[in-house]
Amino acid sequence: MADDSHTYQSYDVSLIASNLTSLHEFVTRTKGRIEITRPGSDERCVLISEEELACLERALEILSDTDNVRAICGQIAELAAATGPTVSAASV
Repeated sequence: MADDSHTYQSYDVSLIASNLTSLHEFVTRTKGRIEITRPGSDERCVLISEEELACLERALEILSDTDNVRAICGQIAELAAATGPTVSAASV
């Protein structure tokens, strides 16, 4: 999972192209994150190391394969079935 001690910086996309090599080196060396912004947009993307991505993906695999998650999914499915619209045989 994410560690708050990692460095987190934000850069405008116009600075990224000319500095991508140094930003790549920074992220892979420090396991930091770089937030990339764009003028006129609230959208963001994040540059992370491949190692951090693999760790996040593994954590999701572990968390999604637990009895508690399966129970929650079952409860959500039951609620959806109980509260959702009914489908008549004629409309199928």
